[in-house]
Amino acid sequence: MERANGSNHGGKKMSIITGFSMFFLSFFPLWISVLFLDIKSICEGNPNIQTEAISVLLILIVSIISLIILMLEFNPKNMQGSQEYSIITAIEEKTITADFLLSYILPLFAFDFTVWSEVVLFLVFFFVFAFLSIRHSHFSVNILLELMNYRFYSCELKNEDGISISKTVICQEILSARIGETILVRPINNEYAVKLNEEKQH
Repeated sequence: MERANGSNHGGKKMSIITGFSMFFLSFFPLWISVLFLDIKSICEGNPNIQTEAISVLLILIVSIISLIILMLEFNPKNMQGSQEYSIITAIEEKTITADFLLSYILPLFAFDFTVWSEVVLFLVFFFVFAFLSIRHSHFSVNILLELMNYRFYSCELKNEDGISISKTVICQEILSARIGETILVRPINNEYAVKLNEEKQH
């Protein structure tokens, strides 16, 4: 049996817009906290609310646009680039989102988002991080996917040519119960893929 990694078979690079949307939404807990602090500052009658007002407006607009793009990316009717694979192994990753929150998001709460100089410092860090993530087509783990009941599985898959690849498959069902069955997936990048509805393929 031939074996290949995900970068050689079934891989792709995300568009800049999709990559940024995924990256932005991965900070969802932080944006909720920033909105709370900014709205609280405005309601308390802070005389200089320009920073808070701009922050609230931008977060809401970018969040709505990014959420729409996320829904399109995970649309089970989008069969573009999809492939059928047999599941050899499927192990659920249960701590992947928690690890991301602790490693990347929690440290950012050190910034004071009601002070413009602190916001500038945060934006420098945020956009450098975003640039690196998008440049390398990195999929940012998204807590919204967890809230939408998506699960992450480290899978070994085999295509119809007998070539085996490794992918992290995102789906809303218990994939470990389908070992040996065939599924339809669409790659998000070289490492991640989303499972599609097999019933929708015709």
